[in-house]
Amino acid sequence: MEQPETNGVLSVGTLAPNFRLASAQGPSIALEDYRGQRNVLLWFSKGLFCPFCRRYMTQLRFGYRELQERNTEVLQVTWSTQSEAQLYFRQYPLSFPYLCDADRAVPSLYGVRIVRVGIGQHAAGMAMGMAAAVSDRLFRGEKTALPMVPMMRYGLTDTEQQAVFLIDKAGLIRYVHTTGSLGGLPSNAEYMRQLDELQ
Repeated sequence: MEQPETNGVLSVGTLAPNFRLASAQGPSIALEDYRGQRNVLLWFSKGLFCPFCRRYMTQLRFGYRELQERNTEVLQVTWSTQSEAQLYFRQYPLSFPYLCDADRAVPSLYGVRIVRVGIGQHAAGMAMGMAAAVSDRLFRGEKTALPMVPMMRYGLTDTEQQAVFLIDKAGLIRYVHTTGSLGGLPSNAEYMRQLDELQ
């Protein structure tokens, strides 16, 4: 099974660190809740403040039934607080657990680093995000949460990369994909292929 470059995050074959986080749906969820029961597709994202993340949430929602048919749950770990997430998702469908990690503690367990970025890089990312948010509002009717809240909370910091981990029922990491903070993430078809290879 060919693996993409992982740039310092936990590697394939590693036991996935456990965590417990509040979810937008209400109860807290731990990774170990799925041990021996289901595979987990674990995605670290910025969450509802990021229009690119919302687009990827839509992609995963369209593939969610196929993932469930392969005995797999999606866990999205985000920067939102539980109250922010619950307020926002009153308006939008939410298929899979949306976990709230406003302290951004869990990414570091997996080697996903939070770094300080320059003003220019931060401004460029904000401009791209605003353009995507305006496009989504005009053409899809979707409203992006205002970015001022995370800006005030986190200042000029960002994840060094996005990361997705496929964790099997035994708790072992079986697939890792990383990309830049605004890069593309795998297709649903790639996840299905990886899961079919676990059979």
